[in-house]
Amino acid sequence: MKRVDGFKMILSGVVFALFFLSCNQARFCLRLTLDLSQEPFGATDINALTGNQGLTVGINQKGTITLFKYPNPSYYDQVKYMTTKRTAPNLGALENEGIFSGIYYQTDSEQGFFWLRELDSEQEYLNPYSVVVKTRFIQKELGLEIIQLDLVEPGQDVFWRHYQINHLPGSKIKNLKLIVYANFAPQVSKWAWIPLKDWCLDPASNSHLKWIESEKVFLQYKQGKDRSSKRESSVFIAFGLDSPPDSYQAGYDHNCRIKFHPKDPYLLASGGEFTNSASASGKVSAGLSTKLVFDEKARAEASLIIAVADNKDLALKLIRQAKSRGFNQALSQTQAHWQGLLKDVPLPKTTNQRIRNMSLRSVITLLLGVCRDSGAIVASASSQPPYGEDWTRDGAYINEALLRAGFLELVRQHNLFYLKVQSQPEKKVKFVPEGNWATNYYADGMPGFPFIWWEIDETGFAIWTLYRYFEESQDLSYLKEVYPAIKRAGNFLLEFRTRDGMPKKAYENDYPIKTQTIRGVLSVLLGLKYAVKSARALGDEKPIPSWEKRIKKLEKLLWEKFYDPQCGRFVNLEKEKGRCETLGAGYNQALLLWPLELVDYSSLPAEQAGEDLWKFIEPSFQGKRNSGSYEPYGILSLAKLWKNDPEKTKLLEKALLWEATVPATNTGHLGEAWIELKGKISPAEAQPQLWHQALFYLSALEIYREEKPEKSVKKITK
Repeated sequence: MKRVDGFKMILSGVVFALFFLSCNQARFCLRLTLDLSQEPFGATDINALTGNQGLTVGINQKGTITLFKYPNPSYYDQVKYMTTKRTAPNLGALENEGIFSGIYYQTDSEQGFFWLRELDSEQEYLNPYSVVVKTRFIQKELGLEIIQLDLVEPGQDVFWRHYQINHLPGSKIKNLKLIVYANFAPQVSKWAWIPLKDWCLDPASNSHLKWIESEKVFLQYKQGKDRSSKRESSVFIAFGLDSPPDSYQAGYDHNCRIKFHPKDPYLLASGGEFTNSASASGKVSAGLSTKLVFDEKARAEASLIIAVADNKDLALKLIRQAKSRGFNQALSQTQAHWQGLLKDVPLPKTTNQRIRNMSLRSVITLLLGVCRDSGAIVASASSQPPYGEDWTRDGAYINEALLRAGFLELVRQHNLFYLKVQSQPEKKVKFVPEGNWATNYYADGMPGFPFIWWEIDETGFAIWTLYRYFEESQDLSYLKEVYPAIKRAGNFLLEFRTRDGMPKKAYENDYPIKTQTIRGVLSVLLGLKYAVKSARALGDEKPIPSWEKRIKKLEKLLWEKFYDPQCGRFVNLEKEKGRCETLGAGYNQALLLWPLELVDYSSLPAEQAGEDLWKFIEPSFQGKRNSGSYEPYGILSLAKLWKNDPEKTKLLEKALLWEATVPATNTGHLGEAWIELKGKISPAEAQPQLWHQALFYLSALEIYREEKPEKSVKKITK
């Protein structure tokens, strides 16, 4: 079952009851209009992403900042923004949520105001190697072009939003003011096992907002204790313009029904001027205004700078240094950093530039998902849904993509994170048997997901990826370090069985009810296969006979219970044999073919598995579905199976091009799933979703046979 379906089943029940209870603390701001049928957390409103593995910023198609994660892509989301459903105006977000800007103007005959998001616009990255987001707005009637550039500096937790406003020929504008509006919702805490706090409790987030006159910036901050880790936690956000503003406003979010003055700057923006209110505490928002002066080229420029740290002095120091550097230096350094980092990344050998660019964008997305403070890699930076956690299942494929891209050191760090968070005798994870992993983890190792405490398939994938780094690096010291975790997991899989030898019922693939399907068998086989390889590489012969005996028993059970010779296909459950259902074992056929490689690719069962897998995913490409998910999971295994068949490879090329052009954003991002609403297909659930992007990249390399360049091992500088 697709993860998105599993989440709906779980969270439409107990977790949503918890959601209603917790969010009732903030019922004055609460909107209970979520579309549970399609996107139970509300629509993900991210079209572009920039970051530095610490500060991570998501931007929607209209240039609004909808995500502001600090201190890492896992937690905490510091901006107030909550959608409800995709069909609602502004996806259901309130009019004053997020961080965005407007223009106050005067002509000879009139004055007026507009928000940039109201204009026609287009968005792209500056180039395929860049994390700089360019959004271009046009106001035809007034003769204005506004170019907005967004970036996070690679070496500093500093975000820049630079505006270039151009007078077009015939423009009637005499005077302009830039109006910046910011609705932060600082967070310093998260809940273990329930990753909802910075999703639905933003309306309950109180903070302090002060104007720092000596620096000409706002400082917004919150201090407290992280409930999950019991550690002290704080965030200080310093933000201002690159030159002193004409006016400023510390106010209160009017949607929270606060009657006090000073007013929400959102309500004052259309007048082009604020009251210079200097402080507010509670549910606050901020505004800045500055007059724009045009040069001889009919161009005006201004920058918004946001610096974030865990203490006041550092936040103010960062923004002071940023002002000293200036935007042009920040831009050139950011561009050079990413260009150098990505110059040796192997790309698919094709003339189709969309496939090449999206492959590169996938690698960039994976790099942005790394948490620099621990080595964890999130499924997505998204807070809607709350996927800022690390699943070992996702992580195994993300690691494969990073290995192919040449980032071996990141994979090593990632696997050492898995070593650290495994449930083991000295560090038992509540609800998780020793030798296994919680379903997912925040970047600090706190478990992040409720009710499905651990999953048997994730244990198999964890062993696989722990060994795969050694297979590529041949680093024996690394293997010695992680082998205890591999051995614990292998011994658990050895003993976790019923009398007939089947794995016991367990959670599988995010399904909220314990099951005993082909998925469990394949996952245990995968884990034990690579446990044997690990032991053999280190000369530990003792566990190998029992592990290999278990492998043989499981292979026998797989063919006896899950292969249907009458229909020529594998099934999910033994009771499905004889039905000859078209979908067969679905995506489990992909796992069987790779990485398990259980059947010889030239054999009839492999051919049958491939045909069945193609039938499972083909309706997406043929327009016969109104939703889908993870099609490259099947494409990748089929590319390995069909690599010597030109006709079938052509089918996969068309399927991959569909992935790159239909359910993807124009900026090259894929969600976990896609949906069709009113005849339009949109990515849904957590774009950019890292597992999906990793699968796309791996599929592209497999189809087009690109080899890894020499000397392509790279390190991330911190």
